[in-house]
Amino acid sequence: MDCQAKLPPPVLNIQSSATTGEDHAEDSSKHQGRKRSFPHERGIWSSYVYVDYGEADALVRLQEEWINVLQTYHLFDFQPIDRMHLSLTKTFTIRHHNIAPFVSSLQELVGACQRFRLEFEGVGVYANEERSRTFIGVRIAEVSCVPLNTLVGKLDECLREYKLPPFYTDRSFHISLLWSLGDQREAICKVLPKLTQLFDDTYEEEYCDLSQATRTLSFKCGNKFYRLPLACQK
Repeated sequence: MDCQAKLPPPVLNIQSSATTGEDHAEDSSKHQGRKRSFPHERGIWSSYVYVDYGEADALVRLQEEWINVLQTYHLFDFQPIDRMHLSLTKTFTIRHHNIAPFVSSLQELVGACQRFRLEFEGVGVYANEERSRTFIGVRIAEVSCVPLNTLVGKLDECLREYKLPPFYTDRSFHISLLWSLGDQREAICKVLPKLTQLFDDTYEEEYCDLSQATRTLSFKCGNKFYRLPLACQK
């Protein structure tokens, strides 16, 4: 169990308005107190590559169970992540005229990587670099980190071609389920054994549902989504 980890701020479904072509001031009240990691600019799209876990029913139920437990400890501020995912890049910005060739490069690189199975192992509590948000999530097992690191290496190559930042070298692959404003790690540590037990029970019961083969990556660019198929096993 890890209750002192840090992570880069993930995208939390703050809708991009890059398609409007208008600059605007960020109003954090519209996003439950969250703020963008960088200001909006005309013609520049917020983007990231990830594995989509938004339709994993077992994790949705686990979100509800965790919230119920947290509330018994008077921790009422945690909210479910709207679209659960495993990030494989930082959140970065890309100019509109670079999107099409960048997507083509991604498809070529990802298409050369084989499908793999995601295994999970335990619960982690994380804070972003500014310590302005706390996340509770499930950690990816070490056995699945090998193909993930291979993928990240390929994605980093593509990012460098466009002078975009590579992923973090100190990685902690995970899927965040809940989030809250502020640094809540110390408060969560006392609840972590109960959250871990709920996860262990869910994972044992829903193993086949949660540990399915990953066949496709996703690329979110502003308000557009692209599918990046992985190669079939040889």
